[in-house]
Amino acid sequence: MTILVGYVQGEGGLGGLQLGAMAAESLHTDLVVATVVPKPWTTPSMAKVDAEFASWTDEVAATAEAEVAEYMTIYPPELSWRFTRLDHRTVASALIEHARALDADAIAISSTGDGQLGQIVLGSTADTLMHRSPVPVGISPRGYRSPKDGLLTRVTAAISGSGPESRSVIARARGLCDRMDAPLRVVSFAVRGGAMYPPLVGLSTEDDVLSQWQAQSAESHRMLLDDGVIAPGTDCVVAVGRGYREAFDSIEWIGGEVLFLGSARDGVLAQVFLGSRASKLIRHSPVPVLVLPR
Repeated sequence: MTILVGYVQGEGGLGGLQLGAMAAESLHTDLVVATVVPKPWTTPSMAKVDAEFASWTDEVAATAEAEVAEYMTIYPPELSWRFTRLDHRTVASALIEHARALDADAIAISSTGDGQLGQIVLGSTADTLMHRSPVPVGISPRGYRSPKDGLLTRVTAAISGSGPESRSVIARARGLCDRMDAPLRVVSFAVRGGAMYPPLVGLSTEDDVLSQWQAQSAESHRMLLDDGVIAPGTDCVVAVGRGYREAFDSIEWIGGEVLFLGSARDGVLAQVFLGSRASKLIRHSPVPVLVLPR
């Protein structure tokens, strides 16, 4: 099995590379770092454009390979990795096809450079992967740096309720934690959202609804513990806030942690598919996010 990293040359690609290397080292599996370069059109040119284009793509791939080789020297020699060049017209399709060919465990990429440091912003490649990938997709916040020892420290599984989707996310997160000998944490988010001014139902009513969500989340955790879905001693928390940023800030996050998310119910079978709630969690997460296919 393999972790596949989609690498873009320059500083912006290091976050995804660090996330992929951390996962590969923690899971004791191989790492493949791929840079996608544009595939030329089949119609030949009468000028020297084709040769110049091929020279440019060779230079892009060679620069990326040199950057990756230099950076990977910080990891122990036991971490097996290799670089590959993928010629394709779209980055997302190239990574999906190569992930299938490798039977990869997951695809890891970096956040686009448009957002603030520590924030995840989905560009076109990430958005396509998040809706079409047949394997889990991990994305690192902008400027992400993994722990000095390079190992994943904790998996936090985000759930809503105690239904089949939540049970599936927890089961897969527990399997990952067992492979890495890392702890699991289960979190539910109780978020009030934006209030209307003046509120049509009153601020006290909105607070009551938030309190009910918090109580229901805690009850879901108890049911999953009683059913053996969550192992005894697992840390279960409810993140509460007037918005997703406040909810994330209400609980502790540690270096080397990843957030586990399931796909939306209406997604295509056996593919990653984001709903609006998952998109908000990704956008506000202070740690890398791993989204599972259905």
